[in-house]
Amino acid sequence: MRERREGALAVAVVAVLVALAVGAWLWARRAEPRAREAEWWAQGGWRVNAIVDSGKPLMLTYNLWTASTTAPDTLDVGPVPAGAFDVVDSTLTHELDLENRATYQLCRLALSVRFPRSYRDQRIGFLVNAGPWKRILPYGRVTCRVIRESVNWLDVSFASGEIQEPLVMRENVVALQLRNGTKAPVRILGLWQAGDDGISGVRVRVAGTRGAPDGVRLPFALKPGQTAVLEYVLRPHPGTVEEGLVFQPALVLASGGVQRLEVMPPVVIERSFAPWQRHPAAGIVEFVEAAPS
Repeated sequence: MRERREGALAVAVVAVLVALAVGAWLWARRAEPRAREAEWWAQGGWRVNAIVDSGKPLMLTYNLWTASTTAPDTLDVGPVPAGAFDVVDSTLTHELDLENRATYQLCRLALSVRFPRSYRDQRIGFLVNAGPWKRILPYGRVTCRVIRESVNWLDVSFASGEIQEPLVMRENVVALQLRNGTKAPVRILGLWQAGDDGISGVRVRVAGTRGAPDGVRLPFALKPGQTAVLEYVLRPHPGTVEEGLVFQPALVLASGGVQRLEVMPPVVIERSFAPWQRHPAAGIVEFVEAAPS
């Protein structure tokens, strides 16, 4: 009798444990985005070609779309692979779009990333934790050259706003306004990049000067207080920038017998995507499930 009681008790305990495990599993599955409740899309395939100041993070973006009526207010983001870079800060904003009586949300992640060392065609991603679920999202490939203490001899800004095109263009004309805020002449020697995108037609235009309607080729000396426009043509590497490009070059400068690099603002070329497109752009990854945390 005693053995039967102990056996019945063991069976009851096992049954309770199984019931609890099944309940927990069902609750976790309920919290995950399911195919019938919500579809998710992620914009991978980015490529980074950047010269980066070791003391200044690089700004990256990552887009997520969902057909869910609700979306996370915050996301915990980590680097993949671990230790390859640091996520200094991240912000999440939402945009709503109504199409064919269906509501979609664009969750735009703005990421401030610091690279501890230089990379050549390094594949990276992000571990995104939304509370009840988490997932590794592939970002793309990074080629970067990390330098120490980029100088700030020139005040630099885009002459006509930041470049952001819905489609990757074969030729992108970039115009940067430069002002020498120092008390000494600054010679602009060249434009450097970390990768192998095409750069051509680098020239400087100075307002009010006669001759050279197409601009002056480098090297060029910018006097104290003088303002000029630096122009160049960016031709993204064919076949590798179908989804998006972050291009951050640096100017090679010389002043007072010292030659240094000054990092330029990043040029961002981003492909547009809408969840209702029949043929999503390359690099768009559709997923409907996520690993429980």
